[in-house]
Amino acid sequence: MKTSTMKAGRNYATPASNCFCLIVAWPVSPSSDAEQLNLSGSGDFFFSPRLCKWEIVEFKGRISPKSECILEDGQLFTMAYRKEYRMLSEEERIRYHNAMTILKRSGEFDRMCVEHFNVGLGSGAHSGPGFLPWHREFLKRAEIALRLIDPMVSLPYWDTVMDNYLVDARDSIFFSPLFAGEVDQFGNVITGPYAFWTTMEGRNAIVRTMAQEGFLLSEAHIASVIEQTDVEYVLAYTAPLQGCPFPENANALEFVHAFVHLWIGGHMRDPPTSANDPIFYVFHTFIDLIWEMWRQSRQLRDERELNYPPDLPECADPQHFGYAQMRPYDLINRDGLSNLYTDQMYRYAPRPSCSSENPNCGSPYLFCDLRGLPHCVSKVKINGICAGFEGFDVCFGGICEMGRCVPHTAPSPFIAPVQLNAVGRKQVSEAEARHRFVSCFNRDPCCDRWAGRGECRSRMSYMQQFCAASCAFCIPSYNVSNECADRHISCRQWQIDGHCHGKSKLFMQENCRASCGICRTPKDDDCLR
Repeated sequence: MKTSTMKAGRNYATPASNCFCLIVAWPVSPSSDAEQLNLSGSGDFFFSPRLCKWEIVEFKGRISPKSECILEDGQLFTMAYRKEYRMLSEEERIRYHNAMTILKRSGEFDRMCVEHFNVGLGSGAHSGPGFLPWHREFLKRAEIALRLIDPMVSLPYWDTVMDNYLVDARDSIFFSPLFAGEVDQFGNVITGPYAFWTTMEGRNAIVRTMAQEGFLLSEAHIASVIEQTDVEYVLAYTAPLQGCPFPENANALEFVHAFVHLWIGGHMRDPPTSANDPIFYVFHTFIDLIWEMWRQSRQLRDERELNYPPDLPECADPQHFGYAQMRPYDLINRDGLSNLYTDQMYRYAPRPSCSSENPNCGSPYLFCDLRGLPHCVSKVKINGICAGFEGFDVCFGGICEMGRCVPHTAPSPFIAPVQLNAVGRKQVSEAEARHRFVSCFNRDPCCDRWAGRGECRSRMSYMQQFCAASCAFCIPSYNVSNECADRHISCRQWQIDGHCHGKSKLFMQENCRASCGICRTPKDDDCLR
């Protein structure tokens, strides 16, 4: 077995085969047993054939004679392949959302939120050269956690450039129940796979206050990064003190990325709370892609692992120095430069593109704008602003009339069918069954009674907000005649978190009666008016 030195004083065994599951997030000694592996451990890269064996045991697979990792259904366990979120197939998107939900329910997602919270300020993860390496390692660990749930899943990336072309990026199909979800008037995420996710500070929903400040990335921002020739302006000194010989670079990737955090707002606004929002992961995966684009275009292979900005106390906190610990991991900051991430762990799909000859972006959620240099743009959801794109296929499930996307009766956009084997069909069926995310909820157990009294019209504003299902302002996807069944995928978790009582009591009495154990009590017993 060959060895490869990733940093001074430590050697790492590396495999001669292409068994990609060798890289894991935990420290394992040669005598370790499989039971010692766990998601919450913090440790180093460690490469060993034994690890391949143990990780494949987790997947109920086997090792082939060629040292390949074969899953239970006979498929090869390969590197993660990170696509743009809207380029995922329907199956891939369902699998990703399903894995994220399980990660949340398990508590591992919240543990990762706390891990990022602890380095939100005063660490080597922000405001200096360690920013990109630290987040690369953090994303690696998040992706491993997802793939332990579903080995077919990879982290997607969110190319914000395609949303930035729109008049109002909040109208992008990205902010719909199909992807990141929508918010109510208070900024709470109430639709989509992340609806009503509790946050680490105890809120009942993720908050986004979009477009109040900041901006989304443009092609010009990406070009300004790729054009840099010096590592000091990519792994940049973004909080230099007086006397730093490197002038502040306003186009540094860490700087411009921060404006997207501001644009999303809410939990994403500040570093300590940003990992509460699943958008954090797909956005930072895009930032990692931009960094990798720069590495591939501006550095030789050896330079990618060797070139790190000089350790200058007048330019950065010592926690950003190359040989400083990448807290809380048993790594140093320079380890984040390793080629092993993209050699063995993951690779990126190209950014969506189109041309005059092929004006197709390859996704029903994108369209090709042929004006100037052809480029892909996110489609707009129904009721969103489509002004400026008349004549293009800009509206998802609709047409652009008078500057707005409105529904129409034309066939839905074509989505190529996915051919699955029996195991795949079973997995997708189970995922869909677990993933009946709905956005049409009453928020009070008295809604049916109030609606029967005609209050949907007499108190329309109130009823639209709190009794949308009873008043038929929306169409619920659950069985309204079954009062006992849980109507939201997160009911069980909310019950565990204690939300059957307190501020969320009324919502839970209406929508989570089974989990709260109140099926025997008529839900409108306390409705006195």
